[in-house]
Amino acid sequence: MVLYLTKAWLDEYRKMLNQSRDYKEAGKGWGVGWNGDFIFQIENIPVEKIAFESMPPDVAKELREYIVNETVYSYIRLKDGECLEARPIKDPKEVEVGFIQKGPYENWKKITRGELDPTKALLTGKFKLQGDMAKVMRYSRAANIMAKIAANIKTEFPDEIYPKK
Repeated sequence: MVLYLTKAWLDEYRKMLNQSRDYKEAGKGWGVGWNGDFIFQIENIPVEKIAFESMPPDVAKELREYIVNETVYSYIRLKDGECLEARPIKDPKEVEVGFIQKGPYENWKKITRGELDPTKALLTGKFKLQGDMAKVMRYSRAANIMAKIAANIKTEFPDEIYPKK
């Protein structure tokens, strides 16, 4: 099991994306000649419900470092069907990206559990996108594969595994 919102989770996600032939095929051409990098902005993290003191100290330190104003920013560097980098960042201004996908933690959890289709979530306003929506829609199959891969990671959520009593 890997704890969501951590670098370890993003490392596993990157590894699984790069092992997927389906993603490689569906993402072919993405970001070639233009910036296809993303920030996944996970908002409204219920920090008041998380018992940081119950976590291993290094995990608590990492989460406290990257949860800024109840938000985590995950930088996902994508190009031509490959994930070149995936890591948490403290400030979205640290990197240049072509896209920012924003949404509440509860919706990101649903994506990660395979309960929410990413394309439908964008079209129904459950997520907001900054960037060229037409490009994203042309690669909706790749986005759906990315969501399925996230759902295949054995994930624990900090508010569930370390709840405040």
